[in-house]
Amino acid sequence: MYLEKRLLVRDFLSEPVPEGDLGEFAIHGEEILDQHILSVVPILREKNIAVVDAGGTVVGLLTLERVAERLVDYLRETEAALTAVLGVTDDVICMIDSQENVTGWNRKAELLYGIKCQDILGRSIHEFFTNLVVTRVCREDCEVYAEYHQPCQDTHVLINSVPIRRDGRVIGGVSAEKDVTEVIQLNRALSRASYQVKCLKEAIQKNEIKRVDPFAKLYGHHPRMKAIVDVARRAAPTDATVLIRGESGTGKEVLARAIHEASDRAGKPFVVVNCGAIPSELFESEIFGYEQGAFTGAGPRGKPGLLEMANEGTVFLDEIGELPPNLQVKLLRVLQERVFYRVGGSRPVSVNIRIIAATNRQLEEMVSGGEFREDLYYRLNVISVEMPPLRERRSDIPELLYRFLQEYCQLYGKEITKVEPGVVAALLSYSWPGNVRELKNTVERMVVLAENEVITEKDLPKYLQEHALGFASVRESPPDLTVAAKETEKEIILKALKEAGGNRTVTARLLGVPRSTLYYKMNRLGILNTKKPLRKN
Repeated sequence: MYLEKRLLVRDFLSEPVPEGDLGEFAIHGEEILDQHILSVVPILREKNIAVVDAGGTVVGLLTLERVAERLVDYLRETEAALTAVLGVTDDVICMIDSQENVTGWNRKAELLYGIKCQDILGRSIHEFFTNLVVTRVCREDCEVYAEYHQPCQDTHVLINSVPIRRDGRVIGGVSAEKDVTEVIQLNRALSRASYQVKCLKEAIQKNEIKRVDPFAKLYGHHPRMKAIVDVARRAAPTDATVLIRGESGTGKEVLARAIHEASDRAGKPFVVVNCGAIPSELFESEIFGYEQGAFTGAGPRGKPGLLEMANEGTVFLDEIGELPPNLQVKLLRVLQERVFYRVGGSRPVSVNIRIIAATNRQLEEMVSGGEFREDLYYRLNVISVEMPPLRERRSDIPELLYRFLQEYCQLYGKEITKVEPGVVAALLSYSWPGNVRELKNTVERMVVLAENEVITEKDLPKYLQEHALGFASVRESPPDLTVAAKETEKEIILKALKEAGGNRTVTARLLGVPRSTLYYKMNRLGILNTKKPLRKN
């Protein structure tokens, strides 16, 4: 039980009457004080109780009348606390008894369904709703978490529902529903905007719009994204070096291109150097170029390097943390002096370039471990921004979904007019380890495989279908849905724990839930007492 119950015998004692007659009292030692009050009620029906200490001194009296008064007070306090809980939550709360009559109905439920408490309390829930989850969990004695449900027309919710049990017997049920109708309605609103988007793209192609905001490609309105774009806008007109951090697929290169296009170097070269993809033995010649005859196989006229090709433009050093130590020194010289030598050359080459770097590694730890030069780190870390993973800005997923949907509908000549609510629920519940890139690839797949104008759960990849809590095959088998939902929830929590290095406070923040909720879910899923903490690789 998660509520404190002050129902021990010691909490019901009355003060002993001085020199009172104890002849009509049953005498018990102090060991009775820690018993539950209900365990002594049968005794009180026969005789009141006097509690004495080891020396025979009376420490308190128990009378049936006093106990009954206190139990009534406790019942009223519990009722008041339950009423407050029902009123303070943002979820729709409904409770039923074993006869499936409504026993609890909060203010949020009144607002969502337009049914007043006085009209529904005490009446059968079937008079108002059909296809109910709360009655199913009572009848089948199962639990449901985060299941997509449509209780009535034009209303969409994610529902948690569990039986109310007493002594192993189901005596009712309770459901908590989170209203996601607004998210689902966003589907239709964005679909209606498809024509305007198409016209806008045609206008851009015809150069009717001369200036487009370079940062418009950084989709989303999450506060962290807004803060990143604000910093990038202020940095763009300068030549300051920018270090972009973030996991793979979060859009680091998109941000780097936006900074370049918003700068005075727009229209000049934007050269991408993937420091992790170029073999170390070829890196120097690729970056700095080489002179004629510099090495076996060198071209007869030599070759300019990537830095020369980027002159007057921007060089984007992707995966800078993968740069070998021996090349870090040479790169540092370029950053400091904008001068270098071709391989096999003796003439200095000067370049006018701006440097933007990106990494998904912790450079500070690499500096401490001697894997990354400290002076190079400080030279790169002039302006630092960190792209948030998609799981930390889930509110942007609907917008990203429909922007990518429009893009691929144009590309593949398709007309997608609707996305099923279960698909949106799946995308919102998935943890997206591949971030925006993974989401974009998923949307492309769905557009390609869609057989008509509606994207359904069957168009999702198999690993995402288990997150589509409303897809048809699962609806036909509720017990399997419960197992699948628990396994999915367990997987998401374990991934978040690993990402947070075992820190449960950080894990709760990543998942967007209170820490108490995380502990409850971990305990229910049997992963609370993990002996070995999970760590990042």
